[in-house]
Amino acid sequence: MSARKIAASYLIFQAFGTAAWWGLLLSVPRSVKWFQPSAWPTDALLGFWLADSVLLIGGSVGTAVAILACKPWATNAVWALAVAVWYPALYCIGVSITTDEAWVASALMVSVAGLTLAMATIHGNASQSPATFRATAMSKTAAICWTFSQILIFWSVFLWILPKGIVELGQKFGLPAFAHAHQHLAATCLFLAASVLGLTSAITMATCGNGTPLPTATTHRLVVAGPYRFLRNPMALAGFVQGVAAGWFFGSYAVIVYSLTGVFVWHVFVRPVEERDLQRRFGDSYSQYQQTVWLWVPRLNSMVTALQSIGQTDDGRV
Repeated sequence: MSARKIAASYLIFQAFGTAAWWGLLLSVPRSVKWFQPSAWPTDALLGFWLADSVLLIGGSVGTAVAILACKPWATNAVWALAVAVWYPALYCIGVSITTDEAWVASALMVSVAGLTLAMATIHGNASQSPATFRATAMSKTAAICWTFSQILIFWSVFLWILPKGIVELGQKFGLPAFAHAHQHLAATCLFLAASVLGLTSAITMATCGNGTPLPTATTHRLVVAGPYRFLRNPMALAGFVQGVAAGWFFGSYAVIVYSLTGVFVWHVFVRPVEERDLQRRFGDSYSQYQQTVWLWVPRLNSMVTALQSIGQTDDGRV
């Protein structure tokens, strides 16, 4: 499926999903309490019907049509939609931080906002063609700034807001939690260790590859330095361990299952696509790297010697 079709298909799905959500709120009034603080009146949430109908539902459909029709204003439309969706998402997050409630709503809205932003990056700007993978070359300073911006967004969404929403949803359904001695300390230590791996990998990607971990702003050079000498995708491993640590911290089986589901989805659906892109761009250099360095488990024997034979001037990302 082309990048245009991916973006347009998601936006159509988003429009119908939002309409279905509003159908639930209007047909089952008690469901409103799932998405707002308990002390709020029902009309506080229902008052968003007009904004969602015009901007989220109508805007998603209109933008999808513009993308499929290759309209010259499609780029402006998709980025405007992304900005429009992030406003209510940030509002929901602010409410949840203030009240420590309605995390389900925050998780839902930040997912919609994040996916809309992803569609905007896939579509690109006026000087770019839509693409799911887009190599770029930027200065080290710019690469580091963009990389840390991405980390801030990804960690906030996947390791804080979504887990909090899952915990809250589990409480509503009466799912069991667990607790044991030194749980928070042990989980925090595991989270910090995984974070060090993730940050080190990100810095290596930015400084050695002059790009970011994001597929639509990836490096143009094959990165085999730092943690990439021992694992093909240490950032993925770090993220999954962080997710398990978050579930451990909250005492939530559901969050741990969410993290393990992420491992499955990445390994089965995302990894093959990324590896095909790397193989297409770097050929034998990536093949040799793939054979030498394992994906999930570090292989230390003869690592340095084997990597010396990999072309250091090839462009790409691992």
